Amino acid sequence: MHGFPILMYHRITSGSCPVPDANREEARYAVPLAEFTWQMDWISEMGLRGVSMREAHGELAAGRPVPREWVVLTFDDGNTSDHVHARPLLRERGFSATFFVTGCRIGVVGGLEPGMIRALADDAMDVGSHGMTHRFLTGLTPGEEFEELARSKAMLEALLGGPVRYFAPPGGRMSDRTASALRRASYRAVCTSEFGLNPRTRLQYTYRRIPVAAATSRLGFCRIVTGDRVHLAPLYLRQRMLRFARGVLGETRYAKLRARGLGS
Repeated sequence: MHGFPILMYHRITSGSCPVPDANREEARYAVPLAEFTWQMDWISEMGLRGVSMREAHGELAAGRPVPREWVVLTFDDGNTSDHVHARPLLRERGFSATFFVTGCRIGVVGGLEPGMIRALADDAMDVGSHGMTHRFLTGLTPGEEFEELARSKAMLEALLGGPVRYFAPPGGRMSDRTASALRRASYRAVCTSEFGLNPRTRLQYTYRRIPVAAATSRLGFCRIVTGDRVHLAPLYLRQRMLRFARGVLGETRYAKLRARGLGS
């Protein structure tokens, strides 16, 4: 692999953890439990290891390259399936991951209970922030934006009794102002929604990720993890086109495009 992948999951779906109210946006990123199990088994069988953002960033901060066998696993939103499905499957394989939790989802139906979040940390999983209310940061005032970052961080740190160092912006929306606010709030690094692999030897503040969605095939998953350039090239192009469309259309019209299943 020419760079290391950070995989972005949202929800692992099953009979006990269904997609709520047939939400199309949620369904798009809901990976069936059987597929997630197969994916974790494949990583293990290939001699690779699932790790957290804390581990990968820690290696780079220490001046060491990210090992070639490491695959960074991240989960956005803070869904119940993080605890019910992801946690035991990761633990069984000796994997870890970073779980980006939205503050307002803690303790609500479908979200993680405080005890579930503490259990993730007890299993050496990394807990990061996904903002307080899941609002897109680029549509907020500077004060509102900082409140989203700082309040969610303080809430999670009080719950865990330790520092929360990593952040993932809701919807992938962030700006230079966001990066400055994140540094002021003492976050060490950010996992964006920008598509792609990351350099194995260069410490960064913002990192790219690759989404694993309901439509991700097994062959496609293998190619993503191994950094298959032929497979990834059209995905890079599609991401650039969608980013361009969002810039031209604006957030409101682009959201309508997504609702019709034409964007991602």
